[in-house]
Amino acid sequence: MTAAPPLTPELIERLEAAIHQKGWDALRRAAELEGNPHGVTLFGRGGLWASVVRALPQLPWYNTVSGLTQHRLPELDGALALYRSQQIAPRLSVGAAHLNPALGAALYDRGFTPVGVGATLYAAAEAPPPRTFAGMQIHEVSPGEDTLTFNAVLLAGYGFTDPAQQALAVLENEGPGVRRYLARVDGQPAAAAALSVQDGVAYLAGAATLPEFRGRGVQAALIHRRLNDVASECELVTVTAAFASGSQRNLERQGFRVAQLNTLWSERKSLP
Repeated sequence: MTAAPPLTPELIERLEAAIHQKGWDALRRAAELEGNPHGVTLFGRGGLWASVVRALPQLPWYNTVSGLTQHRLPELDGALALYRSQQIAPRLSVGAAHLNPALGAALYDRGFTPVGVGATLYAAAEAPPPRTFAGMQIHEVSPGEDTLTFNAVLLAGYGFTDPAQQALAVLENEGPGVRRYLARVDGQPAAAAALSVQDGVAYLAGAATLPEFRGRGVQAALIHRRLNDVASECELVTVTAAFASGSQRNLERQGFRVAQLNTLWSERKSLP
């Protein structure tokens, strides 16, 4: 397997841009729906990005500030004013490459504390070694094809029950350039996954497995298929996972390495 290129600040920014684009595009299209039914507001200034979803105030990944650095604290204050006007407690995502004592102190002074860590991983985009996944079939859902089964598996695998959350999850995987995959085990729908491409970087996303099929290697099969599909058209592949999770270990077994750790911050008063 070809070694991934060495980490540089520019490479990290390139990976994060590919990840950011998919979710931001979905929220932009949600905001453009007639009447903006989910109450989406987007704030982008000076490289800092913030999203507000009034229909889902309790879900931090829809109400998140990203791209935060010490030099973007003035832009952060503008974003925080937006959240205060909506009475929503945001989550801040700060890349480890940008976190320093001055920024940490500034966030603490604004009432925030770290609550978790996420990981961005990457690998060279190349076809993995041939591998057989017994009893599994991976089908790419063609554009214009009936996607009811894909959406049903995706939402059930995530465990989403809120109508707004379901609608946004479906919308995110219907964006331009998004490729969708459905995995079956012995003919039964078992898991769903997606990928998108930006600037030569493939982002593996939208992965969810039905509870009764977990622990059987279905997501490994979906990763394997998507790596095969992007090997000829991309330079890099990236993906996110909870730090030190089973997902991260599964990805590392397939040649991925950590590119960035993201510290997650919440308002102290919003914690239980």
